[in-house]
Amino acid sequence: MENTTPTEQTEKPEQFTIQSREHGEWYLRKLANIEAERQRIEAQAALMLRQLETDRNGLTGRYQSQFENLVRIELEASKGKRKSVTFFNGTAGFRTVASRLVIESEADALTTARLVAPATITTEAVERFDKAAFRAHAAEHFETTGEILPGFTRTEERQEFSVKFPTSKEKGDTTEAP
Repeated sequence: MENTTPTEQTEKPEQFTIQSREHGEWYLRKLANIEAERQRIEAQAALMLRQLETDRNGLTGRYQSQFENLVRIELEASKGKRKSVTFFNGTAGFRTVASRLVIESEADALTTARLVAPATITTEAVERFDKAAFRAHAAEHFETTGEILPGFTRTEERQEFSVKFPTSKEKGDTTEAP
């Protein structure tokens, strides 16, 4: 057994702290790498989802009617005891959808409604609030009178910290493979 003093046993190594420009660069490099990884993952996921949708559409176009026939045959064999067929990876069946009228052309339907059923049309006034214009008015009012209008508060000038990462396009890089 080693002979150590109590302070040597309880001392912990110093934790890393950002105390120099190099340490700041390390920190930003780590954040930038995380952001770039997130963007790559999002782009790759979008590509994978598009490929899955293409694969699904291809399979559906090729096999859907055949699968429907298989399900129809199995349901007929059950002599009305079942309304769906259960497979290991899902359940398939047919359901009756009630008939209904569907608006094919909203413009044509609206024209017809004006003629034959004007009570089905309502005119609604929509109140819009231009926040930027009112903020400008309130700022001018404050500068002139020193009064803050109701609905506003005034924040004091302050320093705000931000970190920005250049995008691939800002660097002149392209995201397309050569």
